[in-house]
Amino acid sequence: MEHSTVYLRRAAFAYLIGGLGFLAFGFPFWFLNAIDKSPKGTFTPPFFFVVDDPIAAFASNWIQFMSAIGLAVGAYSLWQAGEPTGFGERRSLLFVQMAGAVSYMVAMTWIVLPFAPLGAFLNGFGMILIGWASIKANVWTGWKRYAPLIVGIFPFVFMFPFVILTGARPAALIGFWGLPWMALGLAAWQRAQEVSASSKVANQV
Repeated sequence: MEHSTVYLRRAAFAYLIGGLGFLAFGFPFWFLNAIDKSPKGTFTPPFFFVVDDPIAAFASNWIQFMSAIGLAVGAYSLWQAGEPTGFGERRSLLFVQMAGAVSYMVAMTWIVLPFAPLGAFLNGFGMILIGWASIKANVWTGWKRYAPLIVGIFPFVFMFPFVILTGARPAALIGFWGLPWMALGLAAWQRAQEVSASSKVANQV
């Protein structure tokens, strides 16, 4: 129980950091009239776009890079806790979201295409899978059990259709994805409190 609480709290902090990174990304587009610009790089057919200066790319995207680390740590921590999927086969679904986070890390520093859209897809699809597993397992209760599903659905409703229609990424909308990620962090924190309280009651019996 104690280990589960530690993992859940770590997942909570990690997802909060991940969500804050998305909000930080969106802030200039919401309030500073920023224009979304492509980094300098080389396009290699069929779909690879490699940045010219990875160090400069990291300097520009370090907040988003830390956000991606948060998403990876959050997924791994939930995997360690066996939540919200339980410890059965469904727990391995968290690796899809981990792969999405790693794709984001690569995109922030080196190969933008295909890893940036791949990261968005794997994070979204991975959390849809976890959301389905969460509902099936019923480990999390109340609004918490639906938090992963909301995270996963967001890009498919608010981001990907815009890309299909315009051919450009919706930078401002991407920033709003931070809100569901932070809600997931809050759900993990509340679940950690529940597990901690249950453990104290069990120790007193």
